Amino acid sequence: MVIRFINTIIIISCLSCLTGCWSRIEINDRAFVTSMYIDYLEDGIYEVSLGFPLPNRMTTGVGISLGINTGNPYSIVTKRGESIPVAIRKIRSDLSREISWGHCRVIVVGRKLAEFGIDQILEFAAREPNFHTKTFVFVSPTKGVDIAKLTPVFEGLPSEVLREFARRHVTLGATIKDFLETKASGGDMLTGMLTIGQTEMISEKGKNSTWVGTDGAALFKKGVMVGTLDVIGMRAGLWIKGRMKSSMNSIKSPTDGKTISFLIQMSKSSIKPLLNGNQIEFNISIEAEDDVLSSESDLDLMDPKQIQLLENLLADQLKERILRTLKATQSKEVDVFNFGRILAWRYPQVWKQNKEHWHERYKDCQFHVTTQIHVKRTGAEKNSVIKEQQK
Repeated sequence: MVIRFINTIIIISCLSCLTGCWSRIEINDRAFVTSMYIDYLEDGIYEVSLGFPLPNRMTTGVGISLGINTGNPYSIVTKRGESIPVAIRKIRSDLSREISWGHCRVIVVGRKLAEFGIDQILEFAAREPNFHTKTFVFVSPTKGVDIAKLTPVFEGLPSEVLREFARRHVTLGATIKDFLETKASGGDMLTGMLTIGQTEMISEKGKNSTWVGTDGAALFKKGVMVGTLDVIGMRAGLWIKGRMKSSMNSIKSPTDGKTISFLIQMSKSSIKPLLNGNQIEFNISIEAEDDVLSSESDLDLMDPKQIQLLENLLADQLKERILRTLKATQSKEVDVFNFGRILAWRYPQVWKQNKEHWHERYKDCQFHVTTQIHVKRTGAEKNSVIKEQQK
């Protein structure tokens, strides 16, 4: 009897711990933020737009719908306030559901706000416990909310289009985490610029629709955008950061000036600091494997000497672009590739001596770039199909 009584007490005690969560919010009472668009207006006013999917308009399969499937399966809600939290509070007041940040993966910053400074965005993201620091940050050439009007042809939501840009490494996709980490070494960062326009889309029955694509990159110094890089400079940034995964590149043939295109299959990079007296230097080594994608030239792709010549031309072209990009960042005194952090890891005492005036010292750093390109495959055709047909 005593043992049975003790077991009963234990069972009751355990069951008392299973009373549920008092702060639980049902999934049907949540509004999931997937994207955030922020602009800075006149007189210190912020405009915040949040993108939400609409579950009642989403389809579960071909021909199967939940509710009335009319209109877009997403919505954008916009409010203004003297700060970002105030604008978000106004949005929350007008929603029938509680805002959930767990699915937000994209922040688009209007150009005016980027040039004013994004510290308030970082402050909000760092303090909101449910906000993912791996959220990508992009800069709009106009207002941030303009990007929200894009037509997601291949994806279900506008945020998915932007996230795929960064995930597939077609542009530089810096995250909130990247911005926060660089605060310790000066706050310099490089992130992707978007481009926007109107075009006639067959998928939209020939109507003019908003199209959004990738452009160059925005240079941030201490949280403020101080300049931009063109597309070539942005791609050079991908090479330096080791994020160039799959891309196409073209050069002119040394024999007849015709175009030969290559598909980059793999790349890797390494950066090592070097002290030469009082001079701070960095050795940048980049290696890549390319395949011949197409050739309009009469160059013999079966000749190892000709292949070596192409490899040298590709390496020289890449080296020139990287050096040009580094020079552009030095002219702005903005260490967007975080060479300061690399120096701190290898030579902590040297970094300690130069930390306070690193931007000025970065301008005088020297870079030694080594590029190696290996053409692994030339395809099934020995030489240009176009030239063979002309013969």
